[in-house]
Amino acid sequence: MTPTELLKTIYLGDRSCKGLLIEGWKSQVALHVDVISRIRSPSGTWDYYTDEDITDGRLVFTGVRRLGLEPSGPLPNDLINEIRVTDVDDLRSGRKAYVFAVFVGSVDEAGSSTEVMIEIEAQGLHLEDPTRPGEVVRS
Repeated sequence: MTPTELLKTIYLGDRSCKGLLIEGWKSQVALHVDVISRIRSPSGTWDYYTDEDITDGRLVFTGVRRLGLEPSGPLPNDLINEIRVTDVDDLRSGRKAYVFAVFVGSVDEAGSSTEVMIEIEAQGLHLEDPTRPGEVVRS
């Protein structure tokens, strides 16, 4: 399943980013999410399906080549507003790569909100469920 196809099976509509884990030696970035729900209906809508919810799950971007946060400064710590993915060719490896734009709210101590775009160029994406350590979820 491609990252674009996997993202179509994930509901994050009212879910929050709890953290961002950067693992340079693994070329990996993980977005820690309070709850990841799955979309399994033929219509492609969430329909409040919770049987496969992943509490404290992670969206794990692998083969990361580039990471950026815009604006710099505010920490992504609130609702995940949107994830966009664009296919690109990775000229260095000759493999398919993707640019993910993850739009996350950042709320400071005074309650002011800023939207932060996390841009990640990576070769893959999978989910991790803390109740199934070491198991990669790709479908």
